[in-house]
Amino acid sequence: PRGAVRDVRLDDNGLTLLAAVEGYGVFAAPAPHRRRAPRLVHSADLSSRPAAPGALMTLVGARASSAVAGGRAAPVLDAGEEQSQIQLPFELTGASVEVALQTGAQRMAFGLALAPASPAILVDHEGTPMVLDADTGAPVELMHPARPGMTLQILMSGLGRVEPVWPAGMPAPLENPPAVTVPVRAWLGMVPLEVRRATLAPGYVGFYLVEAELPALLDEGVHELTVEAGGIRSNPVRVYAVP
Repeated sequence: PRGAVRDVRLDDNGLTLLAAVEGYGVFAAPAPHRRRAPRLVHSADLSSRPAAPGALMTLVGARASSAVAGGRAAPVLDAGEEQSQIQLPFELTGASVEVALQTGAQRMAFGLALAPASPAILVDHEGTPMVLDADTGAPVELMHPARPGMTLQILMSGLGRVEPVWPAGMPAPLENPPAVTVPVRAWLGMVPLEVRRATLAPGYVGFYLVEAELPALLDEGVHELTVEAGGIRSNPVRVYAVP
């Protein structure tokens, strides 16, 4: 839109250019430098946290045609000029992994720290967490706030291996999806939540689903939701709740 640009800055991860246009709001665009220095980051929140078996990773700044991680094929799930998404194999082990990607005539290699789990709650391009009301499937947001006793469905990446073993790049089954093998816990603020299940998300590729029940008493306001897998905490996201 035509208007005075009042502020321009990079987001916290240095991957998106944000411009505040007077009278129109804030607009986002890929940062121009991304093509000169592509990065491989967690797809859930575009962070540089360690990788994990089965995690979704995003190559920012290039189109990938194929990928290999730890000597195993890593399916390319989506490829565009600005970014590409791959899923790491569930069989990965060790403390590090090399991920090699073919981008046209160029080969890129990234050495990543590897952990049994590196949980991250999925957020969209506006930073809104992918947290749903289990009863209705509606996103939990200001117009549909969290309520006492509600079961949250939290979509995540990076929870590691599952049982039974599942191949990367294939949608999880709609019934009896493979379960996460590491212990999973969740909190709303300082209050621990009852985790009902932690599995691959039925029908999705690379997504995990954690269902957690909210307590019978909730204070009105914005609360911080986190999930722990294998002793590692996720990124915190904000959830609005009413009593």
